[in-house]
Amino acid sequence: MKFVFFFDLLPPWQERLAVLQHEFPELEIVLRENRTEDDIADADAFIGGYISPEDLKTAGGLKIIFFNFTGPNFLPFNELAARGVIISNTHGNAGSVAERAVALALSYYGKIISYHQDLKQGRWHGVWGGKGVADTWESLHGKRCALIGTGEIGRWIARYLKAFGCRVVGFKQRPVSSLPENFDHITLDLFEALEGSELVFISLPQTGETEGLIDARAISKMAGKFLVNVGRGGVVDEAALFDALKNGVLKGAGLDVWYNYPEHGRTGQTVFPSRFPFHELANVVLSPHVGGLTPQAVELNIAQTIENMRAYLKTGRPIFEIDPALMY
Repeated sequence: MKFVFFFDLLPPWQERLAVLQHEFPELEIVLRENRTEDDIADADAFIGGYISPEDLKTAGGLKIIFFNFTGPNFLPFNELAARGVIISNTHGNAGSVAERAVALALSYYGKIISYHQDLKQGRWHGVWGGKGVADTWESLHGKRCALIGTGEIGRWIARYLKAFGCRVVGFKQRPVSSLPENFDHITLDLFEALEGSELVFISLPQTGETEGLIDARAISKMAGKFLVNVGRGGVVDEAALFDALKNGVLKGAGLDVWYNYPEHGRTGQTVFPSRFPFHELANVVLSPHVGGLTPQAVELNIAQTIENMRAYLKTGRPIFEIDPALMY
């Protein structure tokens, strides 16, 4: 069986792959720098990385694709499903993405950035600025929060918010048999979740069902609320979001996912993350889509990818699979 890599390996891969090859001596692993067109054509599995449509077409015998991250939105899911190709992903970075989500909210409510910039200029706030509680920050404690998405990331966000005594309401598109841990309520009504909450956390993947889910109508139900998006940019309507922030409908936003990105693989590019100037708005905390890119998250995703590979070699199925119909 031949497994072909589509990215350069970080050090944590080396030892884990050596153990896997010792366990499965018949396994042939082809690294990115050594692969040829023949390797791609003969591959049983791809480990990606970005995989081009041409490479997918060349790999006529492809059986499975392993990703060491969660959402490979660029894949032709319907075509791969028709070919019977399994798509396996990981969720090891969920805790880090959730931590970033809560950090964005804390940064805004705590006025971390503005106070940091002011104090660098010798400007003080609070008692030392002469205004006391009329010029200070706001706690998250006890706030009601809507979690739009209750998967692995959403569950980690709920866990963290409970440390602040928050009431946590989750929105799902499909019924659940029991209430997930750290959630106070689950609703199938998006507007119910939005209207009753002060903070809204989005951790949804971008699929046919979720693209544009948070549209102008949904945003109109969020007057005075703070929005955090660590899912995918396309879940929230770009123009409606900018207008709501610019015009003060939304209190503010913390955004780690965007609408415009640098060209893949190129460095040193100056690229603004939207066709709208979000970077000019004082009520937005910007983050460059790095929520799941901590060293700890990378290590966990590598470990889960190896376990997916091991399970597939043993049983023909990985631990984590993406449903092509749902795209997650």
